[in-house]
Amino acid sequence: METQALQSDGFSFGATVVVPRRRELLHHGIRIDLGDRAFDLLLVLVESRGSVLSKDRIIAQVWPNRIVEENTLEGQISILRRALGDDRSAIHTVTGRGYQFVGELTGTAPAANGAPVAPTRAPTPAPTPAGIRLPAAISPLIGRAQALRDVGDAMQRHRLVTLVGSGGVGKTRLAIEAARQLAPQFADGVYLAELAATSSADYLPTTLAVALGFPSGDGTASLDRLAATLHTRHLLLLLDNCEHLIESAAQIAERLLQIAPRATIVATSREPLRIAGESVYRVPSLEVPADEHAADAREFGAIRLFEERAGPDVFACSASSDALQLAVRICRQLDGIPLAIELAAACVPTIGLQGVAERLDDRFQLLTRGARTALPRQQTLRATLDWSYGLLPATQRTVLDRLSVFAGPFSMESAQAVASCDDLAPDAVVGALIELVNKSLVSTIAGPERLRYRLLETTRAYARERLAASGSLDEWSNRHARHFLRVFERAEQQAAQRIDIDWNACYAPHLADLRAAVKWGFSDRGDPQLAVDLTIASIPLSMQLALLEECLARADRALEWLAAKGDPAGEREMKLYAARGMCLLCHTVGPQTSAAFSAALDIATGTGNAAYQLLGLWGRWMCVYLNGQYADALPLSRQFDAVAGASAWTCDRLAAYRLAGMSHLLHGGLDEAHVNLARAASSRIQLPRAQRIRFLYDERMLSHASLALVLWLIGRPGEAMLAARQSLDDARELDHPVSLCYALSEAVCTLAVLTGDEAMLADAVAAMTVETRRHGISTWKARAQMWRGFVELLAGSASAWSEQIYPAMIGIGSKRFYLSLTPFLCATAGLLARHGQVAQALDLIGPAVERATETGDVCSLPELLRTQAELLLTASGSAVGPVAEAMLDDALSRARRHRFVAWELRCATSLAALKQRQGQIQAARELIVPVYRRFAPDLNNRDLDAARALIASLDSGA
Repeated sequence: METQALQSDGFSFGATVVVPRRRELLHHGIRIDLGDRAFDLLLVLVESRGSVLSKDRIIAQVWPNRIVEENTLEGQISILRRALGDDRSAIHTVTGRGYQFVGELTGTAPAANGAPVAPTRAPTPAPTPAGIRLPAAISPLIGRAQALRDVGDAMQRHRLVTLVGSGGVGKTRLAIEAARQLAPQFADGVYLAELAATSSADYLPTTLAVALGFPSGDGTASLDRLAATLHTRHLLLLLDNCEHLIESAAQIAERLLQIAPRATIVATSREPLRIAGESVYRVPSLEVPADEHAADAREFGAIRLFEERAGPDVFACSASSDALQLAVRICRQLDGIPLAIELAAACVPTIGLQGVAERLDDRFQLLTRGARTALPRQQTLRATLDWSYGLLPATQRTVLDRLSVFAGPFSMESAQAVASCDDLAPDAVVGALIELVNKSLVSTIAGPERLRYRLLETTRAYARERLAASGSLDEWSNRHARHFLRVFERAEQQAAQRIDIDWNACYAPHLADLRAAVKWGFSDRGDPQLAVDLTIASIPLSMQLALLEECLARADRALEWLAAKGDPAGEREMKLYAARGMCLLCHTVGPQTSAAFSAALDIATGTGNAAYQLLGLWGRWMCVYLNGQYADALPLSRQFDAVAGASAWTCDRLAAYRLAGMSHLLHGGLDEAHVNLARAASSRIQLPRAQRIRFLYDERMLSHASLALVLWLIGRPGEAMLAARQSLDDARELDHPVSLCYALSEAVCTLAVLTGDEAMLADAVAAMTVETRRHGISTWKARAQMWRGFVELLAGSASAWSEQIYPAMIGIGSKRFYLSLTPFLCATAGLLARHGQVAQALDLIGPAVERATETGDVCSLPELLRTQAELLLTASGSAVGPVAEAMLDDALSRARRHRFVAWELRCATSLAALKQRQGQIQAARELIVPVYRRFAPDLNNRDLDAARALIASLDSGA
């Protein structure tokens, strides 16, 4: 597409930056891989910003000289919107007319005539195109001018700078402000990773991924996954609060610096990371006047901070000179530590300046002894918190201690449920929490619907230590765990009733508390039965959010504990085995996966639990399908159908039709497959989200994707394409990333390869790449890489096989041989042969033929044998003519036997071409013409074009 926008140096809207010259799109500083069509579409819309463009006009500009249906445009609009994330509203649909770009542009945007125009709003002072992902400053940074210069200098000379100091000295705030000042020097943005809430080193990669703009997806974030994006980025990353994970933080920082040579890291910690290249900056306390009577005392950083936090009238409460002297004394006794000063200042309105000074004398005698530099930094913070805690009334102390069992943000209702008891009414908890917020011991987090609360890390650790010292930590940890058991039991019930809820909004905020509660429950002082129940109740959330790795770890721990008890297996084990099977299925289909589903099925059958019988049968069917045990597929589908027949849930019936259809297809029963899959796909009953993804993927999407393959096989390619596109629409409508990846790979990419629609294939691969990278879906990452390699191979890349396709197929494992990948395998082999890599092509197809023969894959064998014969002819020519002809005869016979019309056309075309070369013109015509005439004359695709060309050649030769 030729567009004047290509002359633009770049423009932005919202969190999105577009650089047309480099065909680059960044969102929140992260480069998004966008297909050419979607990128051209964005440029067309931006050039006509404010105007409504008709669909016909857009198609004419983005797909010049091509006939493109509206649903192709709609698909690209959907891809574009997903890439834009929270800026998706910039693309506006005008019903019945077309589309309109309504975003507010910043920077030099292209005009329709190619001339640059002024931005529609004044440029914001964002210092980098990628943006700054730092919290906004809500108050000035006081007394840190020299520290800012020192840290800034260190950041420009070193790639790793660690700010070290005691708790409360202001490491985080100083690091953030230094990063903000230097942000213009980092073209790809500034990011903050807050590690305080990360309770285990296992979650560090996920925390970093989220901080850098990658959603956690299936919970399997890794440094290797981040490396592909970070290795060329010029960015600044802040690792805040490293001390509790110091060894892991050091390892990750070292690894990031190795894989991202243009990245700079600033860490905050109570001790250095101690790795090569580290520059340590010890954050000093704020300066305090040496003389209480100093005339310039109010110019010192500690005093300025105290005055700022206590209020402008603090020195008007009494004689100004006396008040100033008291402030100097307080700040000096607090060692100039900003957090301690702020806590002290917060008490002035309550007990006055004199009262604060008197209490400090009582509480900090230890801190006045000896050189301050010799005092452990932890003791300094502890003293500050001791003092602050001592100022609290008994009720507020009690509530603060009890709230320390929360690991993440909590609601007012949760605070009441956990902290209240016989001697402390829920209303008293509310009053105490409000006061704790006012005194800055509890912070607030504004949400879309309600206010949430959170203890600062140091405050939480201090209060939790006091709770432990009182001997009550286990008691309140138990209450905390039981509270969240009730929360997740409600979630489990909603899932069982297929109630539509927003899982991210309702339950994802409780993940940190879930993890903490389960960890406590399985500890030596915990309640393992409670941990098991929590594990079970949280399974639906884990499935909805695809947190499969941690769900599997918890399920295994729970099963281990239950097994040790020696009780007969019951409902708990059934749910845990089912969860284990679902988690394993996304990574492997080995014996342990099948065993997990079988165990769940056995218990469900014994107890008469139909819902879990279906889940167990579905899992067993998936295992036999993916393992090529096709003989077992039909009996399992019939068992599933028998149980689903009594189910009240529509999704169970749709799944029964689909399993029956696919099972018949595996045995060559094309008619039965078509009837069942069409029945499943034709259902128009509106299903809630919980029903549609009961069996891991969107059931409606699966039905259309499976139907697409059957329609192709029976010789109806046009309808097959419509079904594939419908599967994609289903997944997009549900906004379910895993289902979307399935539709893109198994339906759209597969049909695009079969029909030879290279543009459709490229668009689908681009969309799949965006999804797997945005959501971190490891189960589909290899599949996306495989398809990307295919597109590169199609474009002539000689290294695509060795660098992309082959490694991806190794990652897929034995699943690379199953039915839906046969078109990919054969097409890849053909491309390899075209590029002179015939040996590699034969090595690819040979094992596939063996596998299909061994498993009885009647659907795949005709095409696999045909491809193998073509490769042999390419490799050895007439020397293998008889062998190749026999293979083609066999392939054609198999296709005819099972009425696979599409494969029959391909086999007949290949065999007829061979006979033509042998001079058997009439025999060739008798092979190709009858099967060709079974297709509608107005259909066009690669196979039909090849057949027409061969028939024309035979006619001219006759």
